[in-house]
Amino acid sequence: MITNDPRLAWVLARDDGLRSQGVISMEMAELGCRVDCSVKGGVGAGSNAEYAAVNTAIERMDLPRQSVGDFLNCRGSLNDASMRKTATLAALSVSQMAAKRLPGFSKWSPARQQMLYWVALAAIERCWVCLHDVPEKIDHKGREEGRTLNEPWKIGKWLRGKHSQSLDLKRWGEQWAKPWQLLQDVAYELDDAGQVEIEELLGIKRRLQKAS
Repeated sequence: MITNDPRLAWVLARDDGLRSQGVISMEMAELGCRVDCSVKGGVGAGSNAEYAAVNTAIERMDLPRQSVGDFLNCRGSLNDASMRKTATLAALSVSQMAAKRLPGFSKWSPARQQMLYWVALAAIERCWVCLHDVPEKIDHKGREEGRTLNEPWKIGKWLRGKHSQSLDLKRWGEQWAKPWQLLQDVAYELDDAGQVEIEELLGIKRRLQKAS
């Protein structure tokens, strides 16, 4: 019987079966918590016809909904290269949509406009952390390492460490506090829109299963 959970259905539909144990091991070390690595790959649309329709629906979505949905749902079920591409597309989609809602964005300096993409990358990472209740990692001295991105210094540290990007935090409140929240809001809007569509599809499929 197909699942009622649209988020789980998304994962099962998109699992490409190509992720490596090395990638999973790195994530376990980075997060400081266990990541499910009981199998390499999974059922997915390629080998489970029940979820082929879900995968088709996802592939027919506009790029913003598809990329954000893949980013928030599919870590550990897509291979590393696919996840890097997904992160790029999701951050581009979110930053472009947010830019249209930011008053005075056209008057920002070119460098600050370009930085919006990188802050969007951190913002969708923050959404993933919240969605999956990812815990903070503590170092050997009992200090927070910044994995949860819930404070400006953690965002700056993550961008430096992951993407070699330097974000000026001295004017965070003035320059980035509102864009930071807007970027997350946009990501959640796109995620919700994708989840609603899959939930409706699952309802139809379950009714058909019951009727057969």
